[in-house]
Parts: sequence; C-alpha cells; structure tokens
Amino acid sequence: MQASLKTLHLRDPFRIAHGTSSTRQVLRITHEGHTSEAPFVPYHGEDPQQTLALLNDVILPADLSGTTALAVNFLRHDLVQALMPRMACSLSRPAILALNLMYHELLGCSTGESLRQHALAKLGPSMLGTTPPGCHSIGIPADLDVFEDKIRQLSTQFSVLKLKLGSGDLGLDLATVSVARHAAPDARLILDVNGGWDLVEAPLMIEKLAHYEPALIEQPIHHRHGIEAWEDLRSRLPGNPPPIFADESVQTASDVPALAPYIDGVNVKLLKCSSFDAAITMIETARTHNLQILLGCMIETSLGITAAAHLAPWVDWIDLDGHLHITNDDFTGIEYDAHGRLLMPDRPGIGAIPR
Repeated sequence: MQASLKTLHLRDPFRIAHGTSSTRQVLRITHEGHTSEAPFVPYHGEDPQQTLALLNDVILPADLSGTTALAVNFLRHDLVQALMPRMACSLSRPAILALNLMYHELLGCSTGESLRQHALAKLGPSMLGTTPPGCHSIGIPADLDVFEDKIRQLSTQFSVLKLKLGSGDLGLDLATVSVARHAAPDARLILDVNGGWDLVEAPLMIEKLAHYEPALIEQPIHHRHGIEAWEDLRSRLPGNPPPIFADESVQTASDVPALAPYIDGVNVKLLKCSSFDAAITMIETARTHNLQILLGCMIETSLGITAAAHLAPWVDWIDLDGHLHITNDDFTGIEYDAHGRLLMPDRPGIGAIPR
C-alpha cells in the first residue's frame, strides 16, 4: 500500500473569496490496483508533503491487524482513528478520508457492493429520495461579458448554477448575480459567498439579492464568527429571505445542533467530515434538525467526486462538479447527461476506474 500526491491543473483560474487557484493537489492511496483519493484545500492549511511522509513512513507500514495482507482489517475506520492519539493528532483530514475510502473500496469490491449500498444500509430506504439535478459552479468573474457567455452556455445543460461571490467588491457581487439571472432566467441560482461579507454587509446583500430569487445563499459570513454572529444575522434578515446555508461553519455533525436554529441548510462534504461514514452521520443529524442538505465537493478528479456522489439520493441539492474544472482527470466515474442529470457507474466500491 502506497501514498502519493497528484497535482490537478484547472482549466481556468478559479477565484473564490478565499483566493484564486490554478492548481490543486489530491492525496492518493493505492493497493493492488485499487485507488482512493482525498483533496487538499489551501485554506485548511494542511501540508501535503508532511501528510505524504507520515503515511508512507509511519502509517502504511504499520501492522495493526496482525497481518498486512488483510488490508480491509487494517483500514477499518476505528483502527485508523485509534492511530490519531499516537500521531499527536497530526493525521490530516485528507489522510483519514483517503484511508477510509480505500477501506470502502476494498470491502465493496470484495462483496460486490457499492458505496451507495453501504449508505442505504446506514440511512435506510425511508430517507431515500430522487437524485437532485446536477449543478455547475462558476468562479468570481474577471470579465462580466465572458461570464455572461459562459452562464448562457452552461444553462443549456445545467438547470442549477452556483455563483461564487465574496469578491470584496459588493458592486461586482451584485452585477455577477444580475448578469447570471439575465443570461439564464430559468436557472436555479446558488449564491456561495464563502464567508466573503462582513457582519454589516451580509444582511444588506441578502436583502438586495432576494430580488433575483436565488435558490439559496451559502456561507454569507466568515466561519471564524461564532454562533452569536449567525443569530444576529438571522435577526437582521428581511421577511421571507432566501434559504441560508452554512458550509465552512459546519465541518462535522457535531457543529450542526448549535447552528440549526439560525440556518436553513448545511453543506456536507466528505473532506470536512473526514470519512464517508461521518458524512452519513452528518446527513442524519441535519435531517433530525429539519435542515436541507447540499452535497458538495472540492476540486478533485472523478475518483473523489464519484465517492461523494453515492450520497446524492439522500440530499436536496448536489454540487459535484470539481472534476469538470480540471484538465488532467485520469479517472472516469460519474457523468452528467445533456440535461444535467447525474449518471452513476454500476460498479462495486467507489465505482470509478482509471481512464
């Protein structure tokens, strides 16, 4: 079993409130023809090289189960978690996620079951719904004319479009939504601020943007603000505002209960939760608090996106397009048809295979 890093090259610089990226890195773990993947996100501050060294020098050579040949036993999530105190909690989220997904890949391929069947066993058929339509994200625009053409083109396939806001220029944020609404009048618009508005700007912008009837507004204030800021934001919102979702402010299921009274939904991502199993728990917790769920991703290849997509039938919205932003996707898995509908591979485990 071996860990490695892969650099992903973006088709265009992707700008969000946290900064602009032209490349991203993902962690890969391989074992006897099987591969799992987890992304690194710049604003998380996790060191790819340090993670790689820890995995290859300490974690993967270990023999926790009594025999290294029994890789499934080695990768059982409780054993991986047991390593963390020994490593002084230095095992990064990408490392934990990649190990967990390798476990599910190997177990699924040995039993013939996919990650979706694992989710069904955990969440049950009563929570199973219709897979939401696909969504395509667009970074903060540098040129509104080019942006308008792109929106018009994307809306011919995708009925849901996600606009990145939080540019630092409120006029540009307003213009971005106005141009998108004009170019795609029937599209459902998700407005993702990534915490780019301050506590004064956020309620004012939400009130102005309600005119464009967004489907939801995601993470309007920075995640460093506490619960009090969300409570204050909710008290300042106009009557019948667009649904407000939290992303960076809710990393795991444990963050949901305190924030639930002040939001309408949460963004669930495998990387934030650090495992497929913890993402299932976060979905269960969100439903317990009557919250909507957006299933999100990072910039990843089809390998990572396909793993997350197995949870799509249990959520209200999906934002699973990280692979569409890169030029060197070396796996094939999920696809979108001409109408933006999600198509899943019929294979065990993660279900993605090398191109």
